[in-house]
Amino acid sequence: MISTRRAGATSLIGLILVSTAPLSIARAETGKLVPATKVFSFLEAFLKVPAAERARLKVSYALRRDGKPAPGIKAVLVEASGARTPLPMDDEGRFERTPTLAQLQAKAQVAFDVPAGDKFGVAMQLDPVLKPATDYDARELIATVAESNAAIRKAAGAMAMMAPQMEGLTFLKAESGTAVFPNGSTKPLPASAGAVIFEPNAFKGATRVRLGRTPAVIDYYDKKK
Repeated sequence: MISTRRAGATSLIGLILVSTAPLSIARAETGKLVPATKVFSFLEAFLKVPAAERARLKVSYALRRDGKPAPGIKAVLVEASGARTPLPMDDEGRFERTPTLAQLQAKAQVAFDVPAGDKFGVAMQLDPVLKPATDYDARELIATVAESNAAIRKAAGAMAMMAPQMEGLTFLKAESGTAVFPNGSTKPLPASAGAVIFEPNAFKGATRVRLGRTPAVIDYYDKKK
């Protein structure tokens, strides 16, 4: 089964024991604050992985209230020095900027412009770093899956054995797809739930992957979800 962007990320959070409990905003003299490491769970561990080893994987965060996007909330990163950095969000409640590793390690906090005691959650999303296209070098797709899995395991540390294993990629609304082999032969890619699936282990030796149309979203594939 295809894991959606949100479901796949939620599964990862649970499996590596990152808290997904609703955030309760506490009142402090400087505002309504939450530790940045609680808002951006897993980010510190992810950023500790060398940049070259996580270049094919991106992590994003979005505010959710009652399972729905919570846009329109103002958030500011507050550092121990008093420095304040706005954390803008898009119309889906997704943070357009996240703290740096140094800021997280220095115990920065996030001030939210909401009533004290207001509760909401933060959804983490994992996405492959691939541009939507209709023609791919299969080696690029294979490397994306392999290197993403390696980065996730490294960030998970002692919980690496419990982290999910991404087995391929899905191309939403691509309509159809074909794997091309060195001798010119082709093999159709399977499709499910409106997405075309490329699973490296099922198409060993493929050199190109061609899609019927440019995908709307590229996601990871985990057949266990």
